[in-house]
Amino acid sequence: MKNGLHVFFGGMLGSLLRYIVQLYTSTSVMLWIVNLIGSFVLGSLNGFFLRNDKPAKLFLTTGMLGAFTTFSTFTGHWFTRLQEHFLLGVLYALAMTFLCFAAAYFGYFLNRGKQTWNG
Repeated sequence: MKNGLHVFFGGMLGSLLRYIVQLYTSTSVMLWIVNLIGSFVLGSLNGFFLRNDKPAKLFLTTGMLGAFTTFSTFTGHWFTRLQEHFLLGVLYALAMTFLCFAAAYFGYFLNRGKQTWNG
């Protein structure tokens, strides 16, 4: 039950943060902002939690970042772009995926300490 509450309250915070970003940007820009920042922070936290206690991990990763980032909205935009222009839709999906992976790895690399990559 305690873990569920961590995820619940983290999710509330993450969805509020995403809403704040959406207030000041268009939906397309919001997707890039939340997915890139979310990927970087998730990589950073995974590196950090390799060498530190984990009591806040569920709150920050599954809860907050799970609600802050948005794969379903990304998929919807991708589908729309594919219908409008196939090649641009493919490029959009590849760019978002690659850049989010690179952000996550960069955050992990910066925060892992002396741990080595075991992926």
